[in-house]
Amino acid sequence: ANYSVGEGDEAAVITVTLDVAAGVPVTVDYATSDGSAAAWDDYTLISGTLIFTPGVTSRTIAVPIINDALDEYPETVYLTLSNPTRASIGGANPATLYIIDDDDPPAVAFSHAMYSVGESDGTAVITLTLSAPSGKPIAVDYATSDGTATAGQDYTPISGTLTFAPGIITQTLSMSILDDTLDEYNETVWLTLSEASNATLAGPNPVPLTIVDDDDPPNVAFSHAAYSISEGDGV
Repeated sequence: ANYSVGEGDEAAVITVTLDVAAGVPVTVDYATSDGSAAAWDDYTLISGTLIFTPGVTSRTIAVPIINDALDEYPETVYLTLSNPTRASIGGANPATLYIIDDDDPPAVAFSHAMYSVGESDGTAVITLTLSAPSGKPIAVDYATSDGTATAGQDYTPISGTLTFAPGIITQTLSMSILDDTLDEYNETVWLTLSEASNATLAGPNPVPLTIVDDDDPPNVAFSHAAYSISEGDGV
């Protein structure tokens, strides 16, 4: 009723049997059809007619398997017999062929080793990428933490879980930047990934986000244009 084949195998060999030998030729048509597998992407669609000559009780069908680099769940192909001559169809029909994936999960990472944003830009957009597409949904946790920047004063902290639907290889995070009028050195926020599912974590991790200051330096000046003091005041 069920067969399995490795995705890296060239073909799945399927045996069709007669429960007893016949003294006359027996024929039966066969065909493959999609279950969760897709013809021409995961396997080659085939159909034809098997002939059992007198005395022969088993014949085989070879279903070509197409290998890909996509990490995915096991996929199914249906194997159907029809139109027998001089016999009847018994047992499981259709039978199910499982194609067992052999690909490693992709790695999820920040798209750059460092990011920068202007203090007055309002929002920093951070891109995450997968090293390859996946046939499975992928999730990864993210969080920000203070470097030299201070949460609530220089930026709004964020944390949560980012998901990649099957086939999607990029996703973005948005973080609010808080503008002030203080002339200061550029400040950093750390961005960290953790707890990936259906994927591995790739470095660098964490990475810094630099908030680039845009405020003019202050002016230094005398507080008055002229001063006066009595000679007896001393200072």
